[in-house]
This record gives sequence, structure tokens and C-alpha cells, in this order.
Amino acid sequence: MNAQQDDNVALGEIASALSATANNFEGSAAELFRYTSMPIESETEVLERAEIMDYLMDCAKHESDIVLVFANAIADRIEEFEREMDMPSVSVAERLRLLMNEKSVKQKDLSNIAPQSVISEILNGKRNVNLKQAKGLSEFFKLPVGYFVA
Repeated sequence: MNAQQDDNVALGEIASALSATANNFEGSAAELFRYTSMPIESETEVLERAEIMDYLMDCAKHESDIVLVFANAIADRIEEFEREMDMPSVSVAERLRLLMNEKSVKQKDLSNIAPQSVISEILNGKRNVNLKQAKGLSEFFKLPVGYFVA
């Protein structure tokens, strides 16, 4: 066989695998192509497509299974939707509070960065973090300085 014939055989195998995937899918082939190609419009659709993506991943028999192409395409649509979502803004005070809770850090543990009264004012939104404090918090929590700057 020559290279052209090899390519044709490979394409035939792919088409056969695509056909089998579409036939095994609980919905129609048109639905499967819609899930993989159309943008997501709502959070309800995200949940629906995530369920389909999980189903397809469960159907895969090996890592190069064509079913994973469909699952990955759905994952791409979900990622596109999430990228376009407006994420709520979280204040520096709230970020600091969440970090402190997560790491079981007390205000006094940050005394080398700022006095406890200043940390309290920051956490209560009465004071902004200055650059020196942002650098200290950055080093303490091992996060970028920008995380602590409004």
C-alpha cells in the first residue's frame, strides 16, 4: 500500500469510530455535534454538557479513543463559557480573611508584617494594605504581591 492508501484506511477507521460513537451516544448524532461545537449559553447548559462529557469519558476504552475527542471538545466549550463569565470581585480584606482561615493563621501570627490592630482594620475594610504589607503578606503566604493589592 502507498501513503495515500494508508491515509484513506486511517480516515476510514476514524469515520467508522465516529459512526460507532454517534450510534452509542444516548442522544442523536446531531445532539452530539451540537454539544461539541455550539457555544454554551447558560449555567444549566454547563451542567448538562458536563454530564455528557463525563458519560463520554466513561465510554472511552483507551486513551486514544475517538470518544475522548468529543469529551475534550465539550470541555473546551465549558472552558470558553467560564472564561466569559463575570467573576465576582473579592476584596483584599476578604482574600486575606479566607487565606487566614484556610491556613489557620491568627492576626498575631502576622505581627511581623503589621500590628494586630492594623491587621484587624484591614480585615474589617477600614484600612487598605500598603505596599510594604502586601510584600510581607506575599512572602508569608507565598503568593504574588498583586494578590494583596486592590
